[in-house]
Amino acid sequence: MIAGLILLLLILLAVLVYPALRQAEAAAAKPDELQTDENLRLYKERRDDIEQMELEAADREAMLLELDRELLAAADSRAAFANGPGKGARFVLMAFLLALSLGVTWLLYQFWGAGNEVRATQLLEFSTQAELRPAEYEELEIRMARASERDPENMDWAFLRGRLFEAEGRFAEAAQAYAELLDTLKPEQVQDRAAILTLVAQARFFAANQEPSEDIYSQLKEALELAPEQRKPLGLAGILAYELGYYEEAIGYWRKLWIQLPGGMEARTIENGIQRAAEVIEQQGGEVDLSWMVPARIEVMVSVSDEARAAVDANTTVFVLARALQGPPMPLAVQRLTVSQLPTKVVLDGSVAMAPGMPTLGSVDEVTVTARVSLSGQPLAQPGDWQIQQAGVASRGSDAISLEISELVSE
Repeated sequence: MIAGLILLLLILLAVLVYPALRQAEAAAAKPDELQTDENLRLYKERRDDIEQMELEAADREAMLLELDRELLAAADSRAAFANGPGKGARFVLMAFLLALSLGVTWLLYQFWGAGNEVRATQLLEFSTQAELRPAEYEELEIRMARASERDPENMDWAFLRGRLFEAEGRFAEAAQAYAELLDTLKPEQVQDRAAILTLVAQARFFAANQEPSEDIYSQLKEALELAPEQRKPLGLAGILAYELGYYEEAIGYWRKLWIQLPGGMEARTIENGIQRAAEVIEQQGGEVDLSWMVPARIEVMVSVSDEARAAVDANTTVFVLARALQGPPMPLAVQRLTVSQLPTKVVLDGSVAMAPGMPTLGSVDEVTVTARVSLSGQPLAQPGDWQIQQAGVASRGSDAISLEISELVSE
């Protein structure tokens, strides 16, 4: 935007200055001699014509006098034009027009351009480095609200505005900001709607001093109907279900979340919640099967045949990966090494997921395990690669398996 504004100003400057300079130089260097000569020629021709006419002396004198007056008038007009506004006056006019153009351009930029958004972005950057002053917080809030109103389809500013309210502990206002954002979403934006519904419910929960309610719980269930695997609504729905006394439902939500998580603090926290919910159910005379609470983990002993080793370089990439028996081809877990490291044992579990936020090994019961020497360095099989596969491997509780890479990929 700024580069474009500078370019426009340069063009404007050229349009205003160049004609003024050229006109001044032309006026100074080339007087209108041709026009003067032409006027004199016409004057002489008309005078000759008048003198040859058969007229009374008085009439002839009158016509010649009128002709002389016309010549003098033409000369006066040229003199007035030549003595009009000079170079200095033209530069004053040019400067005025340039200043006017700059002012109008700046006002239009502030009104229609990104000046408001630029200032809001600056304040957001400042807030990451130091705490903003109250006046700066107020300005940021106003500018973010203005940006949201100016471009309702841009979710970023409305989202950041809600985040700002949350950071200040103004949870009721954050919930309102997120709720307004829902109105701008299109029906096909299912994942976004689920995420915003979750933010609304979370803000309302904190605004109510973390007191659960059926209304907030229903909102979380609505979010999960749209996106059943999103982690945040699963965790919150489990918390509210537990607080409202729906212990089996809490375990159900937390189970879906737990199987997606790699080992770590978050997974252990969910495990503790599941255990507490199960204990309450058992105290009430119920039964809970927690046999599924075994971390997904597969040990693989990987080696390479003599034929395959002789056909590839020692530094060629080797992938050991697990894929769901049915579903997308994206690996659920992957380990990367080289031919020179074989034979060796690798472990596939939630800590070696293909990408953060993607389904993990624990999200399925059985997988296909593949060990592949990849000439391209990519997990996808290509002609010339060597590999071996084993299907139907349990993701939990299975014994270690052995894979020797010995099959040439031909297609």
